Formats: sequence, structure tokens, C-alpha cells
Amino acid sequence: MRDFAVDIAIPHDVLSEAPDEEGKVRKLGYIARSAAVFRVEKVLIYTYGKGVDWDEVERMRLLLEYAATPPHLRKRVFKLDKRLKLAGLLPPLRIPSHLAPKEPSVGDIIEGVVERWDGYYSLVYIGAGKYAKVPKPYPIGSRLIVKIEAETDRPDIFRAIVLKRPPDYWGYKVEIKPFARLAEGYDTIIYTGKEGRSICEGLPRPVGRTLVVFGGPKVGVDEIARIEGIELKGLFLNFIPKQGAETVRTEEAIFAVLALLNYAGVCSVGVPAKRE
Repeated sequence: MRDFAVDIAIPHDVLSEAPDEEGKVRKLGYIARSAAVFRVEKVLIYTYGKGVDWDEVERMRLLLEYAATPPHLRKRVFKLDKRLKLAGLLPPLRIPSHLAPKEPSVGDIIEGVVERWDGYYSLVYIGAGKYAKVPKPYPIGSRLIVKIEAETDRPDIFRAIVLKRPPDYWGYKVEIKPFARLAEGYDTIIYTGKEGRSICEGLPRPVGRTLVVFGGPKVGVDEIARIEGIELKGLFLNFIPKQGAETVRTEEAIFAVLALLNYAGVCSVGVPAKRE
């Protein structure tokens, strides 16, 4: 496990320049993949300005949550929804929570969803038509991480315990938040953009909980701050100095920035990032 956590924030209009609906889903897929590759714990969709398309924001949230949900649980967690008709374009994340065995067995750690109660026990669906029986009646629909401990006299039910924490990176959560409140709860906040200070002057090493804020296709984070009447309090950095293309797409910037921060944090290089 890393000794730091990184979350990312993307604007509500990040999909505004996608050519069509398929392009929008693919763009979200790239964002989901980058979050998974670099162990992002939370993806924040931030709103700013006027005229926010809340239907589009909710669709973004839904698709990102769908991508992060283990495949064996998707039909249980999500109802039929026309907003998910192109979800098949989302690439597989291949994170530990998504690699559930086809046939669960003793010792496996799997995420499941509570479907019903059996007296004092909860029956948790864990895929392949199998259930984990865990002590305590958890709310129906709750998602739990369980460790299978033993078989029972029924071939479709195992005895299991609930784990308080996942044993490895388990995916990201999605949250919607106004731009003005992004910094709440973070030790460090890093804004990204070509107008920022070049990382050639010093690559920050993430410490504690770090939030990385990305701009969108239309405006950068510095302009968004001006629109909101907010002073940027944190690091404002250019992670791609002397870029060759006139613009860097948000999904491209996410990969570049998170790769550098991962290198700085995991390899313990650079200078610990602090608020300015």
C-alpha cells in the first residue's frame, strides 16, 4: 500500500468537445482507466459557472461508477437505464476487485451485494450464482467485501466474514462537488495547466491526501477560478512543459500528471507537496 492517496477532479463540461455520444463514453473510459492504473481513490466531478447541464453530470457519474463496479455485480447494482446503452464501450479496468474467480472458493476475497437476510445473517451475492453468508443483517443493496471461510451444506452458499478494508486497491468512488469546495478535506491540492509553474523547477511528491484538479476543453483551472471569484490556494503547476501540441486533452493530461506524481511518491523523489 502507498503512504499517500491521490484523488482527481474533472470539470462538468469535460466531454463538451467529444464528437458524439460514443466519443463521450470512450473519453470517460480513458479517465476511468487512468484512475485505475494510478490507484486514484476518488474522482470528483466539479461544477462551475452558470448553465450546468445536470443531466450530463449525472450521466458522467453513472458511467464512471459503472466502470468502477465489478463486472459480476453490475446487473445487480444497476437497473436498466438508457444512459448505459453504450457502457459496453468502457474498457475493462482489471483491478483486483474486478478479477473475481468464475467459481468462488474458500480463501477468496470478493465484493458482493446484500440480496436478502437469513435470520441474523445476510446473504451476499458474490457472482456465479453463489452467495456468502455473513453475520449481521446488513441493509439490502449494501456492497460488502467478504472473505470466504468455509463451505456449507449448500453448494451455492459459503460462510464468510466482512472485511473492514480491502486488501489491495479496490477502485475509485465518484462524487459531484462545486469548484469552490474542492480543497475541503485535503492536505494538498494541485492545480494543473500550462500557465502554471513548470515542474522543471521541482517535482512535488504527494503526501497525505492529495487532490489534483484538471481544467477542461474550454477553460483552464486558472480561468475557472476567476469565473468563480476564487483565489487558487495550492500548487499551480505545468506538468508538460514545452508541449508539442497546442492543447493537451484532459484524459491525456491525467495520464501524464498521475504518472509523474506516482513516480515522485513511490520512488520517494522530489519535494513533498505543501499548500502555498
